[in-house]
Amino acid sequence: MKKHQPFNDYEIIALMQEGHEECFTLMVDKYSRFISKKIHKFNLAYMYDDLYQEGLIILHKSLVSFNPSFNKTFTRFFEMNFERHLISTIRTLKGRKHAQVIHYNEIKSNNHRIHENSAYYYAHLNEIKNILTELEYRVYILREVKNCAVDFISDTLSVSTKVIYNSLHRAKAKIRVHFKD
Repeated sequence: MKKHQPFNDYEIIALMQEGHEECFTLMVDKYSRFISKKIHKFNLAYMYDDLYQEGLIILHKSLVSFNPSFNKTFTRFFEMNFERHLISTIRTLKGRKHAQVIHYNEIKSNNHRIHENSAYYYAHLNEIKNILTELEYRVYILREVKNCAVDFISDTLSVSTKVIYNSLHRAKAKIRVHFKD
């Protein structure tokens, strides 16, 4: 059941621009799923935590700088700002691709995190868990998140490699459809 919001976007924006920072949480509740969808649309889920935080920063900046006299909705204004940021991120990553080749071993050894992930990361995994079967979810986590070898997954789950590949393919397709606009 959805919570009823007592204000529309424009009322919340007006309050934010007057200095009522507590209104920001209302907009975070409304736009958090939107931010997640955009991150997946641009195939940047491996940077989910960082980009989600940057999305919240862009949401705040968009709220403060939004001007309704330009005949754009706030949603479209925020979407444009966040998409431009994601495109800029992709360009930066492509420019650094040669550095990744040079430092491949270092990047590979630091690929797995030792510290605890943020709460947003687990919220993202829980959302994915709701749309996948148990096998698809386990295969997706082992292969895509933990970067385990297919043979290891096959032995761990006691299924053939063909089942692993098929489950992974179905999982990725379902995730793409779920986060598609």
